[in-house]
Amino acid sequence: MRAPQLVIVETDGWIARMLAEFTAESAWLVRAARPDDAAALVRDRRPSVLVVQLDPGDDAATAAALALVSDVSARLPDVPVVVVSDVKFNDADRVAWTAALFDLGARYALFPPLTRPVFEDVVSGLMAAAGRRAGTAATPAPQPSEPPKPRPRRKKPEPDEEVIDLADEEDVNE
Repeated sequence: MRAPQLVIVETDGWIARMLAEFTAESAWLVRAARPDDAAALVRDRRPSVLVVQLDPGDDAATAAALALVSDVSARLPDVPVVVVSDVKFNDADRVAWTAALFDLGARYALFPPLTRPVFEDVVSGLMAAAGRRAGTAATPAPQPSEPPKPRPRRKKPEPDEEVIDLADEEDVNE
């Protein structure tokens, strides 16, 4: 089985550092790439996930990232693309960027506040799905466990003696 690969296209290395421990534990091949080389790396016949950094402050890097997302999504639809930014946008800009990235074919668009566990969960889920599609999943998909059985209900205790309703006796005496 060929090891799954995580291809990361970024400018400053923070994504690779954020995922370093997690990818080492998962035994994934991690490849840093430039936008020009990333498409060739994900064409390799192995389960792959592409993570692309979006830096809206750098027009050339943004144009290259958007072109890469579009190209990989069109040519290799089985390779999920995650776009990550460390720039905090206001709500309107975040919605606009998310819509544009989804239109280009990105599966996820992640913006601050971004926590490591959320990022790891996204990448892990996409990698597991890519492995299943490629037929190279290392572990079988979890089987659903049996639903819990309901606890038996206790029976209401039967009264030992006949219950006398005092309200009925008062009506009789009047």
